[in-house]
Amino acid sequence: MKGIRRTHSYEYKQRVVQAIESGVCSQAALCRKERIASSLVDRWRKQVREGIMHGKPTTRERQLEQELSRCQKKIGELTMENEALKKIDEYLLRTRRSSGSIVTAANTGSREDVQS
Repeated sequence: MKGIRRTHSYEYKQRVVQAIESGVCSQAALCRKERIASSLVDRWRKQVREGIMHGKPTTRERQLEQELSRCQKKIGELTMENEALKKIDEYLLRTRRSSGSIVTAANTGSREDVQS
């Protein structure tokens, strides 16, 4: 018969690791008392040391992460749009300056069709 898989809350894991780390109880005694495997507690202790043990995100945190993703996507789109508009503006400014048909003293020397 297979055993039932238990899940432990983040707070429970923290309490177990703190009890062992602070020396309140030995790991073997705590494992017997709580009826959990010693290898499981070793994994929890390693996760705490490496800083990778995190509780599940709350519903509000998940909503905020989704909103953040949407905002970052929109910022990226707007940045690209802004850059494209700047390039268009620069291009139009250059073409307006270069294709003028007004004859001035500055550009008469460069024109071949004007006879002096």
